[in-house]
Amino acid sequence: MTMTTDEAYTYTTGLRLDPRSANPDGWRVDWADGPWPVKVYSGARRLPLRPDGPPPLAALHRLLHGGFAVSRIRTDPSGGIAATPADPRPHHGPEVQLRRPVPSGGAMYPTEVYAALTATGQVCHYDPYRHELTVLAGGDAAARLRAALHLPAEAAPAAVLVLTSRFWKNFYKYGDFATRLGLVDAGVALGRAARLARAEWEHAEVRTVFDDEAVHACLGLDGEEENAWAAVTLGPYLPYRADTGGPDAPPRPALLERSRTVRRSDRFTAFQRAAREDTSTAAPAPASEDAVPAAAPGPVPGDAVPVGPVPLPAPRALDLLAAETAARRFSRGRLFTGAEADGEALAGVLGQAAEALRALAGAGVDGPAGWAARTRLYCAVHRVRGVPPGWYRYAHELGALLPVGEGTGPGSARRVQEALFAASFNAELAAFTVHPVTPADWRPAGGPRAYRAQQLAVGAAIEAVTLAAAAEGLSGHAVLGFDVTRIDTAYGLDGGADTDGGTQAQICVGAVRPDPNWEIAVMPR
Repeated sequence: MTMTTDEAYTYTTGLRLDPRSANPDGWRVDWADGPWPVKVYSGARRLPLRPDGPPPLAALHRLLHGGFAVSRIRTDPSGGIAATPADPRPHHGPEVQLRRPVPSGGAMYPTEVYAALTATGQVCHYDPYRHELTVLAGGDAAARLRAALHLPAEAAPAAVLVLTSRFWKNFYKYGDFATRLGLVDAGVALGRAARLARAEWEHAEVRTVFDDEAVHACLGLDGEEENAWAAVTLGPYLPYRADTGGPDAPPRPALLERSRTVRRSDRFTAFQRAAREDTSTAAPAPASEDAVPAAAPGPVPGDAVPVGPVPLPAPRALDLLAAETAARRFSRGRLFTGAEADGEALAGVLGQAAEALRALAGAGVDGPAGWAARTRLYCAVHRVRGVPPGWYRYAHELGALLPVGEGTGPGSARRVQEALFAASFNAELAAFTVHPVTPADWRPAGGPRAYRAQQLAVGAAIEAVTLAAAAEGLSGHAVLGFDVTRIDTAYGLDGGADTDGGTQAQICVGAVRPDPNWEIAVMPR
């Protein structure tokens, strides 16, 4: 069974509007039969990653450790899910969690990373626990993978990363909602990989349209279990010697599993199959900053304070590549203090997110590039010095906020809190909330692969917001499970394809009090 484009649109629209209805009644998580937090291969040759390794392994060490390694261990008696008055039942998630430098829904980290090494012809899987590459194939394997990715035959970059999603790592907890959450997770990882790749190699290109079945064959994947969603080239394209003289790898290593039973749903499987079979470019026409009109301001309540564009102060210089910035990144919304933020912090977070979207638009050759160009940043201001509370669209070129929808006035914090489907953290105590917005109807851009590209761009925006928040000493807590209709109404959005569209994610940003749970840094060996 494969979904038509219209059926896929109906399915994904339901995931956005009411994710609580995605799973059948009585859906329960079997914590005891979940997957391991990392993908485990046995019996393979391994390439250690370290600062003094040969090129490009030394650069891959910095990129992979800075974006994907298990770099922290966290203890949490609640298993990562705190009880609330609305849901006081005890939870039984893992009390020890392996954390990485990027955010992931429920700390599931379904995104896997593979690397094709041009110099040796090897194709490898990245082991984030051991911080090393597991060799899957040698000889001309890298050349075959580049061909499957539709890369030029006469020249090659130093290496290529392939990002995949291993479905069961998300599905066992979230069910059908993993269709959307897994894509956004991969977009966060893609944003981080592209950021680090530009820093290491200056040249980084993002691709999402390729021969899925051929890519899966090169990586030894079953497309029903794990899908390739994006590739990032590392370094400029240079002439190279054909990948036929590299070392042959031993037989493909065995994959070990913890779970006894892997569940699926017919709709989840049908959507993933339809996306694999879709060969469209999945790229809406890029738009300039001024090409997509802002939502027209709706009626302003009588007690609101009408204002024009609100200029923001110049942002502080933020180093999003510093190791300490990533180390400070965490999602601790339940620890928000309600403290006021300054205008520089708001300007810095929004500015960095806009620049990340602009960089992705410039680095891509297909889907996510067009969607990044069409993604807008809206902001609900709660407690920011010098900025009236209210509902705004961010105008990056102007360095200002434009009031939209319900305009300025109190109540935005309460609205954001009430829109949460699961009140598991104190959203109303954040200083401000960022909402990436795209055209909600992805069908004008193509088939189901267009939806994949749209959600990857949303994830890249989340990566930038949360990282910039960390650089400002704040916490950025992202969620997808909220009442988008309530938030769209506040912004005056209608969800149309020819307007700014509808909200896709919610990132609450604010100061937090100290965390009572331990988190220990892990040093690479």
